[in-house]
Amino acid sequence: FSLQPKKVKLQLRLGQSKPIYKKIDGLPATALGLVAQTTVSKGHENATAENGPWMITLDAPSFIFVMQHARNCAFHEEVYRAYITQASNGDLDNTPIINQILKLRLKKAKLLNYNNYAEV
Repeated sequence: FSLQPKKVKLQLRLGQSKPIYKKIDGLPATALGLVAQTTVSKGHENATAENGPWMITLDAPSFIFVMQHARNCAFHEEVYRAYITQASNGDLDNTPIINQILKLRLKKAKLLNYNNYAEV
């Protein structure tokens, strides 16, 4: 009996987030290149640094590029709000999954005769 496969599946869902497609005024060419690579890896094989489309994900590099360089205040705010609420509302609400992971961790700790997961 193993809890690990279920836990891994739940944690994979935690990493999923809603992408944002926008013209990114102010991002340097190197940042646009990295964003274009991400976009290509997500299935838009014709994405380029020069012409897009650009897919801003909520991973650290994309988020930091936007926070440091984006000139459009509304876009800056949109990405910031998406980042701070990721996986916590709407269709992407992972609160039940987080609660399941915590329960599985506690169950694992109890099976190993520990009081909590931190002791494991």
